[in-house]
Amino acid sequence: MEQEEHRMDLSRTREIFERPGPFATVYLEAVQAGENSAKQVALRWRELQHQLQQQGADDKTLAPLDEELGGDRAGSITEVGRVLVASADGILFDDEVEALDAAGDLAVWSPLPELGRYYRSQTGSVRVLLAVVDQTGGDLYQVIADNAEGARELSEETIKGQALETVHKARGGGLGNRTRQNRHEMASYENADAVVAGIRSAVKQFRPEVIALAGEIQGRSAVRQELPGDLAEITREIEAGSRAAGASEDALESELLTVAGTLATERETRVRERFQEGKGHANAVEGLEPVLEAARTGAVDTLLLVDGQEVPGELYVGSSPEAISTDPANLTQISDTEPVARPAEQVLLRAVGALGGDVQVLGGGTSLQDGVGAILRFPTGS
Repeated sequence: MEQEEHRMDLSRTREIFERPGPFATVYLEAVQAGENSAKQVALRWRELQHQLQQQGADDKTLAPLDEELGGDRAGSITEVGRVLVASADGILFDDEVEALDAAGDLAVWSPLPELGRYYRSQTGSVRVLLAVVDQTGGDLYQVIADNAEGARELSEETIKGQALETVHKARGGGLGNRTRQNRHEMASYENADAVVAGIRSAVKQFRPEVIALAGEIQGRSAVRQELPGDLAEITREIEAGSRAAGASEDALESELLTVAGTLATERETRVRERFQEGKGHANAVEGLEPVLEAARTGAVDTLLLVDGQEVPGELYVGSSPEAISTDPANLTQISDTEPVARPAEQVLLRAVGALGGDVQVLGGGTSLQDGVGAILRFPTGS
């Protein structure tokens, strides 16, 4: 099996992008866990709630957010941040945001969900299915390793806080503090056949870029022999790791960092190569106007952004994802609502996501006109 090129999958939010607004998008930055954390988050929410009210948010939208963030459950926002999107229909999206440790809280009332900050936080993220095995069986962990500093570096703090620390907690009798999106799930299996069956099942659901096979060598060998060819191609063995009680995670953490960092770098290289090749065949464009035209016609396969460089300016957005333009007069015939100016990046993300595209954030040294480009499904003539 050719290794799937994993971009930041906009399909998770496609249904939201297709909905009519308005929406409340709320970001809460990460803070250190401490006493009265629920109370502190509730106080932060009160300020954000006030901001949303001033922006015109209605009570029907604010009520479910208040229920979620104003009570005891709010204390779960600690080492990682959180993003929520709500409308009059309730909370539509709720996930962790690892890179919000210094970005500050934010609340936006808008005709569209403003998830650029969320997707940018996943720069360099790698989906890793970690199998820690021995001769009696194995444990499988679904891990998302990510880092806001770029695809080449995955920080020890990120991995330890979101992956390997969770692994350690799982051995102690359950995840306990499982994330809302089950981003780090664990399942145990009793022999090599069962481990491989579990891997196959997890691959279908989790779609990892890489399977990291760790633990004692005899167990790894037994599992390797049972792996079908398509899974063997994306499997990397890690010498460290053990299922033994009290086993140190430091070496496993280090090797997992290496595997994830290598994959992130390789992925960005493939995207860059596709972009350069596409430009030679009219299947790639850069600059706001050409990307806008491609997004409007559903031609964008992968939207390209640059780390640390937001797409400048605003675009006008109407009632549907494809109703976008630099001139509001162009939307009067195709929109049921009055066109509203919103940040260009948010508008492009909504259009691309609603029409089935993905997004990739390239390293900060990348040069793209207006900080935006696109790999296309078909030429647009731009």
